[in-house]
Amino acid sequence: MKQAAIISIGTEIMRGKIDDTNSTFISRWLKDCGIKLKYRINVEDAIPDILKAIDYTKECDLFIFTGGLGPTDDDITRDALAKYLNKKLIFNDSSWHMIKEFFIKRDIPIAESNKRQAYLPEGGEHIPNENGTAPGVYYYDKKKAYFLIPGPPRENQPMLLNLVTPKLKQIDFIKGEIYTKIFRLYNVGESTIADLFVNFSDEIELGYYFTMGGWVEVHLSQYIENQSDIAKIEPFIKKAEEIFIKNDIFYTEDKNLSLLVLEKLQKSNLKIGFAESITGGSLAAEIVKNAGASNVFEGSIVSYSNKVKEEVLGVSKENLTKFGAVSEEVVKDMAFGLKKIIDADICISISGIAGPTGGSKNKPIGLVYIGFLIKDEFFAIKETFFGDRSRIITRCINYILVELLRRLK
Repeated sequence: MKQAAIISIGTEIMRGKIDDTNSTFISRWLKDCGIKLKYRINVEDAIPDILKAIDYTKECDLFIFTGGLGPTDDDITRDALAKYLNKKLIFNDSSWHMIKEFFIKRDIPIAESNKRQAYLPEGGEHIPNENGTAPGVYYYDKKKAYFLIPGPPRENQPMLLNLVTPKLKQIDFIKGEIYTKIFRLYNVGESTIADLFVNFSDEIELGYYFTMGGWVEVHLSQYIENQSDIAKIEPFIKKAEEIFIKNDIFYTEDKNLSLLVLEKLQKSNLKIGFAESITGGSLAAEIVKNAGASNVFEGSIVSYSNKVKEEVLGVSKENLTKFGAVSEEVVKDMAFGLKKIIDADICISISGIAGPTGGSKNKPIGLVYIGFLIKDEFFAIKETFFGDRSRIITRCINYILVELLRRLK
């Protein structure tokens, strides 16, 4: 498998003025190309720094440089590569013509400094830029490929996808792809997964990552040259599933939780509805964003205030006074009150404290009570989530969806 280095050039990146989103996009693109990313490096607009970065990553087969192709004096990526290759910078008349055409079509005056963009290392070739003035640069030597692409994403992304990818195929750098099987694991930590997979296999790439949604993803990846190679990964997938089952770890495929719930509800011919407080309608929104939601979703009542809880859902004033809105007694009243209104097979109620204020010693920020009324059986779950307001609400929603997946057949 070929190995690549991404070298992002720009003093503004190094000083935190802009984020290096290019490297993230390129990393994913390389994965799709079946090329292993070995290095991601950021350097300032300085030739010595760029040369050090190239030398540090010299074991790689492919080098992607972003930024530093503009018309100003600090746009020196071309100069740095030419110096590294010990080549002269040559003015390219056809490239200059394309640059001028770009300005003429837009009725924009062209500056003399734009001529800098028409230079490239001797023996290289320009890559047309349909979305800007800076052409890319391609140089191939001694089985190593160098690509210089402009910094703006609206320019470099089409260039990579439409022009660089075919170049890589021409020089036989792209032969297959990275195939990845992803599992989502719930109510388990990264450290537990690390212990369970410590002696898994050296024949497949294993990764595990905690997500903002509150679950851990396990990635099994392997380079394949054709679709028939996927069969070679199946034994590792089966082995991973055996580990999950043996250790009573609930897992799903890498698919939107609300869609998985919707599919199970459809399969069981069940209707669902919500009585929401802390989530403010977000739980309903998760369901209805999926096509086919109308087949299973009856509706949601956002009872954010105690007044709505009492007057619409029929929550006992005594329970509100005695136990508070965030309590098992209140979510029970909410669930049964919702049942009387919409008569769904599954009625879910939720109340909690999202913060950043409103918490106390007995009822801290993140405390949530969830009521589940499935047919005629009710049970409540008490949980405490951590994070800011948005994260707590997201964790609430995902927790409910996972609990439904556990219980629906």
